[in-house]
Amino acid sequence: MENASLFSPANPHFFQPLLTGFQSHLIIPVKFFSKHIEGKHEGKTVKLRSDSSDRTWKVKMEGHKLTEGWKEFAKAHDLQVGDVVIFRQEGDMLFHVTAFGTSCCELQYVLSGSHDVKEESDVIGIMKSSFRESSRREKESSPSLTCFNQTVTAGSLSNGAVGVPLDFARRNGFNKGGHKVVLMNQEGESWESEVKCKRSGQVFICRSWRIFCTASRLEVGDSLQFKLLQNTETPVFQLSSHLKPRFVTITPSASNLEIGKQYLPVHFTRANKLDRPGKIVLVDKDKVEWSMKLKADIRSTYIMGGKGWKSFCAANEVVAGESLTLELIRRGRIPLLKFCSKMEQPPFKTKTRERKRTRVQRLSQ
Repeated sequence: MENASLFSPANPHFFQPLLTGFQSHLIIPVKFFSKHIEGKHEGKTVKLRSDSSDRTWKVKMEGHKLTEGWKEFAKAHDLQVGDVVIFRQEGDMLFHVTAFGTSCCELQYVLSGSHDVKEESDVIGIMKSSFRESSRREKESSPSLTCFNQTVTAGSLSNGAVGVPLDFARRNGFNKGGHKVVLMNQEGESWESEVKCKRSGQVFICRSWRIFCTASRLEVGDSLQFKLLQNTETPVFQLSSHLKPRFVTITPSASNLEIGKQYLPVHFTRANKLDRPGKIVLVDKDKVEWSMKLKADIRSTYIMGGKGWKSFCAANEVVAGESLTLELIRRGRIPLLKFCSKMEQPPFKTKTRERKRTRVQRLSQ
């Protein structure tokens, strides 16, 4: 009967969006750490499990950080910046980890030997990293055998190619050789393209992808769903749905906090139509709402909160130089940005600044 409780929705859990630098360590939220770990467990090692395999990973815990062993776990699960991981406590220092991609769909891992992503020469010469989406993420489960999901990444736009999920490719005969296809957006515009398969088994769209994204006003972080139309002479990949990014990461500087003004990334504001002046509500970690103004200038859209912006950051224990991730939630006409997590400033950056100050002081003497 005791084990039954481990599968209860009441199991303690926390989530963390993965920000730049996450490979070195992962921070356990202070509130979760103090409530469920601190003083209750003598061990300094946690055990991690996932649905990708039967393996249990041992990771060192230093304070409220996961350090030694975390890098190997993240690499084995091909975690990337923008992913979100959920840790569900299932026993004494045992956590089950579930990963979600930038489209907020759970990542599914395939154990087949055909998913070899070992580096090898390729006449197309496209970087291996641009295909990681297709090899690790047979991700967002398709509503039918003729649909697949994908996310626009900086790598896919730079290389002009995007991965196709292997399960979809196999089911529809795209996993061998080359195939001419047509890319069609939601406005009915179309471009001739081609699907090719690498010797490693990876499948990708290798022509017209960049033009298609530009013409369809797609940006990095956008989540897409394509539907395969086969009742034509040439197969058509039709864009059937298009979702904008919900998460944004910003790093307030000392001057931002002082003047109460914080710029938002251009791609985020444009994608979510936040480029017009108006009201905006920020929600801190304790679910307290802060009403502020949304303004725009030639550079970009920014939050103007006066002393409120500095107080909001303080309420979330965020200081200058630290990054915080916010989630966009629509609530009527007024947009709402909800605090998700923060990433502390790496110690080496502080030391670098101290060295620079010391050097300046010596030169001035």
